[in-house]
Amino acid sequence: MSTSMSLLSVSRRHGLLPAVLCTVLAACLLAIRLDWSERASFAFLAWNLFLAWAPYTLALFARVLMVRGHGRGWVLAPLAAGWLALFPNAPYLLTDFIHLHQRPVVPLWFDAALLALFAATGWMLGLLSLEIWKQWLEERWGRFGAWAFVGVTSLLCGYGIYLGRVERWNSWHVLTDPGSLFASIGAHLREPLAFPYLTGLTVTFSLLLPLSYVAFEAFVTRLRRQRAVS
Repeated sequence: MSTSMSLLSVSRRHGLLPAVLCTVLAACLLAIRLDWSERASFAFLAWNLFLAWAPYTLALFARVLMVRGHGRGWVLAPLAAGWLALFPNAPYLLTDFIHLHQRPVVPLWFDAALLALFAATGWMLGLLSLEIWKQWLEERWGRFGAWAFVGVTSLLCGYGIYLGRVERWNSWHVLTDPGSLFASIGAHLREPLAFPYLTGLTVTFSLLLPLSYVAFEAFVTRLRRQRAVS
């Protein structure tokens, strides 16, 4: 009973219902698009959104452990490492706008709406999962330490998005091809200016993410205060 209650309370507090609703709506819109065009042009969005759910799911599981009193570092460390490796998959959906151009049959405005919904859902999943770790760290490291974590995570996320979008690395390459991946990372560290888009893309997302999280946290805090008063 306590396990089910902790799962329910965590899902309510950390946005599971709106995440599911947005995902269902996005899937329905994608199904309409695929049927309308009779082409698989945007079928990859389903996979990208599935990957965006991965860090959120890990964060929810970690939060359940925290609520049940199992929030020790050695217990959460594997989940935190997995979350950090998968986290860029959530905001990565914003970069799928590079695929937006006029295609046969389907109007451009429909594709723009489709990509926007998937990008917004992915970004929301990322912020929801980031909130879980930030709150936990704030209880242990204080507000400054927690925000430092947000800043470092945002920087790593921006770099991860560069690795995925420009150099086409995937999260699982950490396990399947670590030698080549870390050799590429080493080259970036030695000569960052030799790689087009590396600095610009990394910095852009490392700024967008914490700025959007500030707005997200302010909104969530105000909403929870209103609920407490009512």
